[in-house]
Amino acid sequence: MEQSIARSPKYIAVLALVSSVILIVGWFARPREIPQSPPTLPSENELVQLARRAERRSLDGMTTYFATTADQVQASLVRLPELAASGVVWDSGVILTSPLPPRAARQYTVAWSSGPDVAQPAVWGPRLPLAALTVAAFPPDVSPARRVDAPPAPGSWVLAIWHNDEARAFAAGTYLQSVPVTCGLARVEERVSSLALHPMMAGGELFDIDGGLLAIILPCGERMAAISTASIASTLARADTQEQRMLARYGLVVGAIADDERPFFKATGGVLVREVWTGYRGDEAGLMPGDVIEELNGEAVASPDSLQPLTGPSAGKPFALTMRRGSKALVVTLPAGGEATPGAEAVPGAGLVLQSPPRGYTIDSVAPGSRAASAGIEPGDRLVRIDRAEPRNRAEIERVFADRATPPVLLEIERGGRRVAILLR
Repeated sequence: MEQSIARSPKYIAVLALVSSVILIVGWFARPREIPQSPPTLPSENELVQLARRAERRSLDGMTTYFATTADQVQASLVRLPELAASGVVWDSGVILTSPLPPRAARQYTVAWSSGPDVAQPAVWGPRLPLAALTVAAFPPDVSPARRVDAPPAPGSWVLAIWHNDEARAFAAGTYLQSVPVTCGLARVEERVSSLALHPMMAGGELFDIDGGLLAIILPCGERMAAISTASIASTLARADTQEQRMLARYGLVVGAIADDERPFFKATGGVLVREVWTGYRGDEAGLMPGDVIEELNGEAVASPDSLQPLTGPSAGKPFALTMRRGSKALVVTLPAGGEATPGAEAVPGAGLVLQSPPRGYTIDSVAPGSRAASAGIEPGDRLVRIDRAEPRNRAEIERVFADRATPPVLLEIERGGRRVAILLR
């Protein structure tokens, strides 16, 4: 029966019809490709905006990185409000900052984040590019930075950090090179970068990108410089001397009288005042280059070491100096402090403070091999006195330097903020 149905022409025709219907329906129901329109290209303005967004994200990331680095190293930076400068936590109990004024105070306020403290001057003076202050102890959240003596590779990122009023500020740049420079009278190594250093950065720090302290930002003549940590360390090591302490407290440079100088000064003992720095206590007391200090508080002065009491524990008290100035004997009191500003005179009712006019004559040039050059006279020096008297005219000066037959003459020269005694032989 089943074989007869399978061979039936009608059955075969039905199967063929069903198959055809399935094929036709499948043909019409097959997925068809959707025609694609060509993609729209971004405009030039859109491309610029995309590039700017990418650059902005990169700059924001760099700024965040520098800010994080600044946060990590700021524990080594403090604010010194009275000096309007930053301070660098250097070693245990030591803070470094910009040079102190001639009238250095006995203590300065240190603005820690935990509250105010006081620091006493320890190393300072007109020959130094910096000052060192000491405190009893650092707060727990304060620590010296990790110092790096070797310069980074040129082109490396560097970060300057300082205190601007009450807030911390920082700026990033690239390192360029190291060059030797003279700051004050100290020879130091400067770390030069693309950063424009400003006086408000005084006492700030220059770090590498890993938070290593490269330099301290300090005044150097009329500009600011980043002085290397190695130069800072060597400067501090050289500054701890009796001569430097005398210079810091009184602005005086004294020395033994040489054998060939004694006939001119008619001195059998004592020490010679060779330099007097303007604005310091020695200048205010009236000391002059060429003075011979013979006694200190009635005790004979035989050498510069005899003046150690001036810088010792009793240095806050006045001292009486018995001196010889030419043929005159006089007593001068070195003050423990003072208020007046030398060379300035107030004009009542005028609302002005007038500075005294410059004294003497400026030396524009010095001929090599001349008597002046042999004595150490330099271009730019100002001749203030000849044998303790102000020169009356140019002719008098020319006679002194031109006549080799004259006896030795004591010259007082102004040079770089100080008055220097030079014996013209």
